[in-house]
Amino acid sequence: MEPVARKVVYRLYPSRPQEAALLDMLRLHQRLYNAALEQRKSAWRLQRKSLSEYDQMRDLTELRADDERYAALNAQSAQVTLHRLHLAFAAFFRRCRKGEAPGFTRFKAFDRYSGWGYKTHGDGFRFVPGNGNRHGKLRLSGIGTIPVRGRARTPGELKTCEIAHKAGRWYASLTLSCRPQRKGGTKAIGLDWGVETFATLAHENGSYSKVANPRFFAQMRAKLEAAQRSLSLKAKRSNNRTKVRKVVAAIYRKTADKRHNFLHQRSAKLVATTGLIATESLSVKNMVRSAQGTIESPGRNVAQKAGLNREILATAPRAFLDLLRYKAAEAGIAFVEVPSRKVKPSQTCSGCGRQRKKALPQRMHVCECGVVLTRDQNAARVNLLWALAHTGREPTGCPAQTA
Repeated sequence: MEPVARKVVYRLYPSRPQEAALLDMLRLHQRLYNAALEQRKSAWRLQRKSLSEYDQMRDLTELRADDERYAALNAQSAQVTLHRLHLAFAAFFRRCRKGEAPGFTRFKAFDRYSGWGYKTHGDGFRFVPGNGNRHGKLRLSGIGTIPVRGRARTPGELKTCEIAHKAGRWYASLTLSCRPQRKGGTKAIGLDWGVETFATLAHENGSYSKVANPRFFAQMRAKLEAAQRSLSLKAKRSNNRTKVRKVVAAIYRKTADKRHNFLHQRSAKLVATTGLIATESLSVKNMVRSAQGTIESPGRNVAQKAGLNREILATAPRAFLDLLRYKAAEAGIAFVEVPSRKVKPSQTCSGCGRQRKKALPQRMHVCECGVVLTRDQNAARVNLLWALAHTGREPTGCPAQTA
């Protein structure tokens, strides 16, 4: 297997002086980003000139010669900040070419500026892992050595480092070049993702199982709404508002951590027991389109659709499928995405192949051929049978005819 890039996230535990230095460094990068953005805007407004990334990197050399604060900043990390601005403009022009809402690059407030990066191990940062690749120490230029906690599943060659400040905590995301491997199984399954049930699995022996939706956002929603109401009542730029904002951020962080952990554990367990995973190709962007419509043609059931969109995004279907895909590749098992528009798993009978439209509230699949399954079971079975037919693998069982 060719080397691939994998990211490992460690949490940093800086001392008070180190945390103050980290915040100062974060502010320098935020100001550099905003100054570079202002320079681009001014060059176009005054001279109709588009500055490139390399133009601004040449100017960075002059800035470092004139300002001792930026002279003390690692040169490569400052270049990474300018490269991030370049990527933001590249994304803006790409959206313009596609006719999408462009969303011009904006200035970053300090509270919304997440962090900075380093391009090369040994230049600005150096990481020494602990025993068994667990935890370790991270040395940052201008900061010192900081203890970190985390674990790399597969050791490899260190490439880059990104420092992030989220909800009052510091993290280091290290990119490794490695050859990850994991064990797969032999079973074939069809998977249908959903909101009511997170995943419905159809096994090739004709049985079915399901993965319950943990609904982490719903569990924290009452606390989040209470904290947000409290935040709206606090005076801007007050200490009380800062405290409540940290509470809101902590709730979001805890919810995201739970979701991230669930997706990793569930995808790893599926890959460890299977030799083939068949799932529907999903377009999350289309799934969560607003039903609001236009003034001339207003939409219907807008509030209900907004609630459904929230539940869809809370399960992170795209992230889950991405995790399944790369873990299946590491295990050397087949990962098949069934073309939704062609196969229509939700409308196709897994027994006879007859297609019939179903409204979203219709949760049972009943066909004249005798197949009676839940909507999700039938779709999972359709995915499985399509993948088996297109990979040349013979099924070991027959589809169950009743739920």
